[in-house]
Amino acid sequence: MKITQGQIDAADVTTRLLLPTSQQGPWSPFARFAETIATARKKEGLHSHNAEEVVVYVLEGYVDHESDGGQPATLTQGSVLVLTAHEPIRHELVMQKGRSARWMSIVLRLPSHAERTPASVQIKTAGDPIEAADGTVQRPVVGSHARADSFTHIECTDIGFAKEGTAFFRLGKTQRSVAYVLSGSGTFGSEHVEPGDGALLENASGFSMHGTPGFRVVLASLPRPSL
Repeated sequence: MKITQGQIDAADVTTRLLLPTSQQGPWSPFARFAETIATARKKEGLHSHNAEEVVVYVLEGYVDHESDGGQPATLTQGSVLVLTAHEPIRHELVMQKGRSARWMSIVLRLPSHAERTPASVQIKTAGDPIEAADGTVQRPVVGSHARADSFTHIECTDIGFAKEGTAFFRLGKTQRSVAYVLSGSGTFGSEHVEPGDGALLENASGFSMHGTPGFRVVLASLPRPSL
C-alpha cells in the first residue's frame, strides 16, 4: 500500500488530483483520479477521449454534461456517468451560473487489444446504500452491484462510517485499487489519512480502514493490466 496526497491541478484550481501529480504519475490502468468542487467553471469547450473509459460520480449539487452527438443531460447528486471511448469522443462538464457541484472523476486506459466499438455514454443513478455490520454504509457506484457497468470491469463503492468501526474489503492479488478520502479522518491499515489523501493498492488480498462517523471514502478496484 502506498499513501499519496492529492494536489491542486495547475490547469484547474477547482480540481484536486490524486494522480497524475508531480509525485505520482499515471498508474495503469488508472490514468487520472480527481475530485472537483466548483461554484463556477469556465466553459472551455469539448475535450476528447480515445481508448479511455471515464467515470464521473456526482457527490453534491448538479452539473450539466454535453457530448458529441448526444443529448445534453443534467447530473444531480448520486448520478453516475460512464463514457467508454473505443473511438474518439468529445465531452464536457458545464457549470451554469449560480450552481455548485462536487464530483469524482476517474479516467481509465482501455486495453490495446480491446475490440473497437462505437463510443457510448451511460447515465445512471448510484445503487441503493447498504448498511453493513461493520458500521459502514456502502453505496455501489459502478460494477456488479451497481446500476452502471463498465467495459473495464471497475468496481467502485462509496463508503461512509455510520458508527466507529473497522471495515475490511477483499481485493484480490490480480487487482489494482485506489482508495480516496472524501471527508473525515481515519486510518488505512495503520496509516492516518485526511480528506484528499489516497492509497494505491496492488498484490493485496484485502484492505482495512478504521473510521468514525463522517469518515467517507471512495474505493475503486479493477483487474491489473497484463504485461
